[in-house]
Amino acid sequence: MEKLGTASFEIDEERIAWEGLASSCSPPIRRFAAFVLLGFTFFIAVTTAIILFYNLFGPRYIAGQGVTVPRTVFDVTMLLGVVVAVGGYLVWLVRSLRSYAAFSAMLRRGGLDSGRPTAGGLRAYTDEQLLALRSRYERMYEGKLKERLGRTFGFHGDDHFSLGPLSVLPGTFEMGVLRVEWETQLILRSDEPMPEISWWAEGRHSLLPRKPDEVRKLLYALRYTGDSVRELKRRYGYRPERWHVTVPEGKLFDAVRDLESSHRIQLALSRRSIG
Repeated sequence: MEKLGTASFEIDEERIAWEGLASSCSPPIRRFAAFVLLGFTFFIAVTTAIILFYNLFGPRYIAGQGVTVPRTVFDVTMLLGVVVAVGGYLVWLVRSLRSYAAFSAMLRRGGLDSGRPTAGGLRAYTDEQLLALRSRYERMYEGKLKERLGRTFGFHGDDHFSLGPLSVLPGTFEMGVLRVEWETQLILRSDEPMPEISWWAEGRHSLLPRKPDEVRKLLYALRYTGDSVRELKRRYGYRPERWHVTVPEGKLFDAVRDLESSHRIQLALSRRSIG
C-alpha cells in the first residue's frame, strides 16, 4: 500500500489501484436484490423453525389439534427479515463507498483522475478489455451510454474495428494502430467535457480498467468473439457448415477463426469452473 501511494505509478501498480477502485463498485441494484433475498430466506428459515418449535413444545389445549403460533411472532420475524435485508445492504453500501473513496484518493496521489481513467490515454486498459468495450459500443443503439463510451474511449463508427468477422485481435500490430487511432480521437475531442465514471456509473456499466488475470481475459475475449459470431450468423446464416457458400472468400478464414475461438474460450471457462 505504501508503494501505491507514491507520486507516480508504474503500469502494474496503476492497474492494481484501478482494480481496487472498480472492485468497490458492485452493481447496487443487484446487491440490493441479493440482500432482499437474504432477508426473505432468513424470514422463511426462522418462521419454519418457530412453527416446528411450537408444534413440538407448545401447549395443546385440545388433544390431536395443531398448535397455533401467535401472530406477533410472525410480525416480529418479518420485521427481523427486513432489518437483515436493509441493514446488510447499508453495511455493504458504507463499506463500498469507503473503499471507493480510499482508492480514489490513492489514484489522485498518483496524479490520476479516478473518475476519468482515459484522460491521460488508454494505457491502463488491456487489449482484451478495450475490444470488449468496443464490441459493446458497436452493438449499441444511439443514446447517452453510447455517447459516453465514444467520448471516454475515443470510439467512433469510422474507426478500423468491425465485427463479423473481427478485424483486429489482441497483441497484434493492428491492435496497436487501433489504440493510436482511439487516443488520437481523445486528443481531438479534448476540448469537450469528458463524463465522469462515478461509483454509480461503474456499478451499472463496468467501465473502469480491470486487472488482466487469465479468467477475466477469457471473459472479455468471449464477449467480443461471441458478438462477432452472432453478427456472422446474422449476416451469413445460422448454419456455419454453409458459410463456405455464403461468406465472401476474403472473410471466410477469419469467420471460421472467430467461431472456433468462441468454442475454445467457452470450453476453457467451463474447465476452470469445474476445476
